[in-house]
Amino acid sequence: MTKSPPATVSFWSVLRRHGVFPVLLSTAAAVGLLALRLDWSERASYAFLTWNLFLAGVPYALSLCARLLMARGLGHGWLLTPLALGWLALFPNAPYLLTDFIHLRQRPVVPLWFDAALLALFAATGWLMGLLSLEVWKEWLERRWGRARAWAFVAVTSVLCGYGIYLGRVERWNSWDVLSEPGRLLSAMAAHLREPDAFPHLTRLTVVFAALVLLSYAVFEAVATRLRCRRAA
Repeated sequence: MTKSPPATVSFWSVLRRHGVFPVLLSTAAAVGLLALRLDWSERASYAFLTWNLFLAGVPYALSLCARLLMARGLGHGWLLTPLALGWLALFPNAPYLLTDFIHLRQRPVVPLWFDAALLALFAATGWLMGLLSLEVWKEWLERRWGRARAWAFVAVTSVLCGYGIYLGRVERWNSWDVLSEPGRLLSAMAAHLREPDAFPHLTRLTVVFAALVLLSYAVFEAVATRLRCRRAA
């Protein structure tokens, strides 16, 4: 067994490898652009984006905590299981920001192109955090179960993510309903399984977002692997 690196080295190497600094930069840019818009328009339009971005950051933070435990040789099931379950339940919050484009329309004072750029920046930041968090679990599983099973995990997670986005955007369930109203949520999910055709957007929205997450992660991993190989050469 290889010796774990010193704690400070492990901490900063994990942060660098899993994109904390680009995420912080992108988050600051998004929040700054929103602050400019709020000051410009003197209205609270799109203020909800900060909350949605915070929710997108929670699964990313959970994955970083898990990765730090792994780096210290503490990646045991009883330690990682609550982090993994919390991450899986909250992971749809990251790509969910893309659906905020439904709020895009011409509003007073601020031009439409500015609002489109604002929504795009928030969506890109959330999507980036989602891919980075997925990378943590995929790499961990690949080391233990092999590449094929790790990719199967990515595929299943993508489908669950698409379904989670449906629950949030169409049926308006919130992340905390998993704890506050588990009975009603499970009943709704059971109804979806029994009669999927009774819910017009269920299958299409789930499939589209599952495909987007899976495809974007495949591209993300390919680019990240190539960059790491180039730095190592």
